[in-house]
Formats: sequence, C-alpha cells, structure tokens
Amino acid sequence: MALRIAGCDLGKASAGFVIVKVTDDGAIEVESAAGVPHEGNPFGVFKKWYQDNQVAECAALGATGLYAGELVSPVQVLPEDACQEAALEANTATPAEMNLVSVGARGYSVLARRSEDGVSKINAGDRQNSSRYFYHFLENDKCSSGAGENIVKMTNRFGLDVEAADELAMSAQKGIPITARCSVFAKSEMTHYANQGKPAKDLFKGFFGSVAGNTAGLLAKNSTSGPVYLIGGLTRIQSFVDAFSATVGREVVVPENRLTFEAEGAARIAAAQIALNPVLKMALPNDPESLIHIQAKRFTVLPPAGAYKDKVTVMPAIGKASDWENRPAVLGLDLGSTGAKAVLTAIDTGEPLMDVYDRTRGNPVDAARRLVSAILEAGRPDVRAVGLTGSGREAVATLARTVFADENGHAERTCVLNEIVAHATAAISCDPDRGKDISIVEIGGQDAKYIRIS
Repeated sequence: MALRIAGCDLGKASAGFVIVKVTDDGAIEVESAAGVPHEGNPFGVFKKWYQDNQVAECAALGATGLYAGELVSPVQVLPEDACQEAALEANTATPAEMNLVSVGARGYSVLARRSEDGVSKINAGDRQNSSRYFYHFLENDKCSSGAGENIVKMTNRFGLDVEAADELAMSAQKGIPITARCSVFAKSEMTHYANQGKPAKDLFKGFFGSVAGNTAGLLAKNSTSGPVYLIGGLTRIQSFVDAFSATVGREVVVPENRLTFEAEGAARIAAAQIALNPVLKMALPNDPESLIHIQAKRFTVLPPAGAYKDKVTVMPAIGKASDWENRPAVLGLDLGSTGAKAVLTAIDTGEPLMDVYDRTRGNPVDAARRLVSAILEAGRPDVRAVGLTGSGREAVATLARTVFADENGHAERTCVLNEIVAHATAAISCDPDRGKDISIVEIGGQDAKYIRIS
C-alpha cells in the first residue's frame, strides 16, 4: 500500500503545501500541491490544509519556512536549503551545473549546484550531499527592499494590488530606476518621484527592475555556468521575471512547482527518512492545533494603547457649517504620502467649516483635484486663499499658484508650509490651555514626527 507523506513551507507571506505518495517500489509521486497567500495567518491556512487533506493519515510531515519553528514533534522541521536540494535531486531533467534563485516575501537566496566534474570551482562552504553534486547556499545579507512583503506595501500605497502594479509595469516602455535597497528609503524615493508627477507605470517598472537587479547581484556572488531556475512568490510578477531575465543575460527557467518547491522538498526528505527507518512513521494527531506551539517573544509587550484612552483628547469631527458657502474661507490642503485632506477654514474666526479626506494613491495632484471636486459637488465656497502642506505640497502648489494668481500674475494668495510649521500653528490654535507646553506626535505614511512647543 502506498504511503502518503506531507510537506509544508510556511513562509513570510505565503504557504506551500504538498502531499506525495510513496509506492511499494520506492517511487515518489506528487499527489497534490498548492501555494496560497496566508495574509498574516500562516497557521490558519495550515490547519485548513491539514484537515481538508486528511494529513493526520499521512506517515510523516516535513515542514520548512519562517514559521516552521512554531511546529512541534512529530513534525520534522527542516532547513530551506536542504528542502531545495531534495526537490532538485528529484528532478532528473535539471542539469548538473545550475543555479536555483528563490525570491519571496522575506528576501532572496541562491543555491548553486556543481557536479564532481566542477570540483575545481568549489567555494568554501560547499556541501556534498549523498548524490554526486556539490551545493553552496547564500542568502541576501542586506536590507531586503526587494522582498515581496515590501512590494505589497508599496503597491498599496499607490492604491493598487500587486497584479495591477504588474500590469502597469508591463505597459511601460522605460522604467525610472529606484536605487534604494532599504525599504524605508525605497518608499521615500517612490513617493518623491510620484510627487513630481512621474507616471506610476514607469515607477513600478523601475521598482521591479531594481528588485531584479538586487537579486541578480546576489546571483553574481554565488553562480555556476548553468541555467538559472527561479522560484518563490515573486514569480507571480511577470515584469520582475522579465527584468531578472534581462539582467542576468542567460536562460531563466520558472518551474511549474515554483510556489511549492520547498514544500515538495520537505515531503521528499520526510519520505526518505521513513524509507531508511520505517519505525520513524509518525502518529500525527487529528487536531492540527496540538502541533502548533507559538514561542514566547523576546520583546517586552506594552499594554494596548486603548488602556490609556482616558489620557487622550479626541478632537471632535468637523461638521459642515450651515453657512459654509457664504463665509470667506481659506482652503487648506494636506497632501501626504498616503492620505490627502482638505479643510475650509473661516477667515474671521478660524473655525473649520467642512473637511474632506481621500487617499493620495501616489499622485498628490490628482488627489488635490479629487478633494476640490468633492467640495464643489457639495456647494460653491467663497475661497480667498489656499494653504498647502504635506510631502506633495510643492507639486500641487505649482497648480494652485496658477489658479489663484491675481490680474498681475502674482500668487500671494497661495501659501506653502512644511509640516512642522503647519502642525505647530494648528496645535496652538486648537489647544484650550494656551501658554502651556504642547507635544504633537504624528505617525504618517512615510515618516513620524514629534514636535514640542513651549
């Protein structure tokens, strides 16, 4: 009777699951395979897969990936590079000299394989497995700005999902290079270009090209003369695959099991261990919950912010004043990297008359147009001047100066302020205890600010 062996790869953003069958003659066949995003809940998708596929009836379960360490015996927890080797060994069609590049949410790695014939090329740290091949594994040791997790955050900042951003990038003729490796600086660079009005399609083509360049740089440090096999979640992004292929300048193969590669390797290692010692067959529990043991975190966990809500003064929501259209007002626009806000403020009293919120979506000029359109759909205010702040203020100020110029072309009714001055002025105006120290903390989409006024 054929044995069923299970393998899983619980990664940073997605999970791979494989079940193989071991026949009486020792042959291993893949029964089922699935790669799915887990959206921050790796053990939720693990438990569903476990129950839907009757994994409790399997003879063994091998696991790898970032969250595999949270699984306990009888699960066999395995290193990712060993699982990659096992999956490669099973594919007899792969050449002796080759490179396996894995790019996922957490970062990227390169597994270089050499044959015995290439022994003179062996690097320090090469490991020979039971076959005639030598392997050397190398992970990125720098900030993973190219990791898939950051790609999701970047696309969301522009109001897109990854698929839509990929389509935009594919439509671009030439990308705008994004040079920063650090995710924080990469976001700032993208935001800076977006605030200058650069097309999103060119930005994402450049961004995915930058990710490809970083990955290719690691490949250059750990490479053989053979073809490159590309696996991992980023293989879903065609513009990344194309850019990577162009950068390395040689054949790039994207295997069919690119999303479940390590999971298959984990299953094959578990199957091999059972074949060598049948007494290692596991008694897997019916309830997968008993296999999960979340380890204590090394960081001190502070009380939730809600525990201090009695110390927080929440500003009341701005309601639309009944006479907001008839009172001379200043239009204030705050065009941040993530959110965009507009407020009409009465000139005589400083009272807010109405406000509007929208997301910037990587284009502060369009965000400003939407905010103004929303106000004009509600009525016709008497706007005498415009004040602008936020990271996109200069891009919109060019347009505002044109619209609000007087008959001599002067734009004295347009005022551009940095966020520090704008925050301080608003805090002094709104604080009932003027004369006392005021502390302002803002957590924005691009950065955080702390201001103290004495």
